[in-house]
Amino acid sequence: MSSIVGAVPFGIIVISHQKEIEIINARALEFLGLEDALPSNFVDESYQILKASIPEVVDKFEKLILSRKRRHFSHPCSSPLNDLELFITCKSMLHGTLLIIEDRTEKKALMHQNSHDHLTQVLNRQTFERRVDTVLQSSLESTKTSVVVFIDLDRFKLVNDLAGHSAGDEILKQVSTIILSCVRNRDSVARIGGDEFALLLEDCSLSKAQDTVNLILKKVEKINLVHLGRALSVSLSAGIAPIDKALYSDVSQLINAADAACRYAKGDNENRIHVMDSSKSEYALFMQDRNLLSILDEAIANDHFFLMFQRISPVNDSNNRCHYEALLRLQSEDGENIPPGLFIPVAERSKLMPKIDRWVIDRVFSQLTPNMHVAINLSGQSISDRKLGDFILSLAHKYIVKPEQITFEITETAAIENIEKTQEFIAMLRCEGYAFALDDFGTGLSSYQYLKNLPIDYIKIDGMFVKEIDEDEFSYAMIKSINSFAHTIGLKTIAEFVTSAPIHEKLKEIGVDFAQGFYLHKPQILEQIIKNTELDVPPEDNVVLELKGSVRCAPV
Repeated sequence: MSSIVGAVPFGIIVISHQKEIEIINARALEFLGLEDALPSNFVDESYQILKASIPEVVDKFEKLILSRKRRHFSHPCSSPLNDLELFITCKSMLHGTLLIIEDRTEKKALMHQNSHDHLTQVLNRQTFERRVDTVLQSSLESTKTSVVVFIDLDRFKLVNDLAGHSAGDEILKQVSTIILSCVRNRDSVARIGGDEFALLLEDCSLSKAQDTVNLILKKVEKINLVHLGRALSVSLSAGIAPIDKALYSDVSQLINAADAACRYAKGDNENRIHVMDSSKSEYALFMQDRNLLSILDEAIANDHFFLMFQRISPVNDSNNRCHYEALLRLQSEDGENIPPGLFIPVAERSKLMPKIDRWVIDRVFSQLTPNMHVAINLSGQSISDRKLGDFILSLAHKYIVKPEQITFEITETAAIENIEKTQEFIAMLRCEGYAFALDDFGTGLSSYQYLKNLPIDYIKIDGMFVKEIDEDEFSYAMIKSINSFAHTIGLKTIAEFVTSAPIHEKLKEIGVDFAQGFYLHKPQILEQIIKNTELDVPPEDNVVLELKGSVRCAPV
C-alpha cells in the first residue's frame, strides 16, 4: 500500500476517525512545503499539525466534514510555506477522510480561476449564470421546484470603512464557508458582486429554501470579527425567486427578480427574507421602475422634460393677478406621455428629484420675462441640499431674475419632515427677497403648529378637502377653518382640484382667495400662456406662473 501511495503524482493524506493522520505521502509533504520532513514524522499526529500549511482547508474540514454538514468539498489554495497553487479535494470515507492534493500552479489553476471567485473560492457570476440557465431552460418540462436566492450583506461597507478591506475580505470568506455549510452538495453557491452572493437550489421547495436562508442568516449574525478591540458584525438580506420559464425569459430577468426581492427584504425590519410573489405582480412593478429609471436618466441627460401650465384664478376679486401652475411632463421614446404619478415616485426613490428640481429652476429662470412672477415647487430632497440656495442665487444673477419675481413652494409633508433645514433654507432666501408658499396644507397632524415657524406668504389647501366641499360638511368646515386662520395671520389661500361650478361657488362663500382646476382652465404650453397674457392682461399687472414638478402626489 505504501509503495502505491508513494508512486502517485499527487499528494495523499488520510485522517482517521480519531482525527489523526493515518497516511501521508512524500508528494503531499512536497506540495505543502514540508519536503525536508519524513512522512513517518506525521503519522499518528493530530490533523491540526496541517494547519500551518493549509489553514483554510483545515478550517473547512472542521466546519463541513467533521460537523457532517457535507461529505466532500474542493478548495484551491496556496500553502504559506511555498509558492505552489494547490487544489485539495477532501472526501469523507467509510473509515476516515481522504485528502487529495494536486498541483494546479499552471493550467489546472487557470481553469479553476476562470470559474471561481478568487477570494471566496465559490463560483463566479459567469459560471453561476450558466448553471441557472440550464435549470431555467428545463423548467417548463419539470415538475420540480427550484429557486434562485440573492443575498446582500448589510452594513458591510461599515466593516471596510472601520477595519479596512482585509477585514472585509475575511468576513466574505467566513460568509462563504457558512453558506456552504448550510446548503446541499448539489446546490450552487456563487459570489456575484462585492458583498453579494447567489444560490441555486435545485429540486427545493419554497419553504425549504426559506428554512435554508434563515439558517444562513442566523449563522452570519454570529460572526464577530474583532478589530482594535472592537467587535465587527454583519447581517444579511435575501430575496428568493422561483425558477419559472413562463415568468422569466432569461437568466438576467430571473436574477433581477431575486435581486428585487432582496431589495424588498431590506425594507422589512422584521423579516429580512422576501419571496418574489408573481401573484402580486411584484416583478412587473420592479421592471417598470427600472424602465422608468432608464427613461428618467435619459430625460435628464438629453432634456426630454417639458412643462404645461394651468391658471390659478382669483375667486372673488377680479383685480387680483392670476397665477399659473406648471406641471412637469415626460415623454417616452415613442412619444407617449408618462403620467407624473408613475415617474415622480421612481425619481424620489432613486434620489433624482434634486437634479429634476434644478432643471425646472434653470428652465424657468431662463424663460422669465420682466412682467412674470413665478412660483417654483421644491421637493423634500432639494430642501436638504445645502448648495441649492447658492445655485438659485447664481442663476438669478446669470439670467437677471429679481427675487420678487419668484415664489418657492414646499409641500407641508416635506417641510415638517425637514423642519430645521426648511427653516434654514427659507431664512436664507427670504433675506434676499424671495417669497414662499406651503402646499397640500391640511394633510399633516400638526399643520397649524408649524406655521409660526415657517414664514410664508401662501397656503394651498389640499385638494382632498376641496373636491368634496359641495357635498361633505366636514370638508366645508375644514376649508373654512383653514381659510379663516390663514387670513388672520396675513396669508393668502389657494384651493386646488376645482372641478365644477358648485365647488367654485362654495369657495366664494368661504372667501378663499384663489382657485385652480379643470373647471377653470386646462393646462397649456408656456408660449400660449404668454401670448394670451399679452392680449388680456394690462401692462401694469404682473403674470404669476407657478411651476411644479408633478401632480399632488409628487411635487417638484
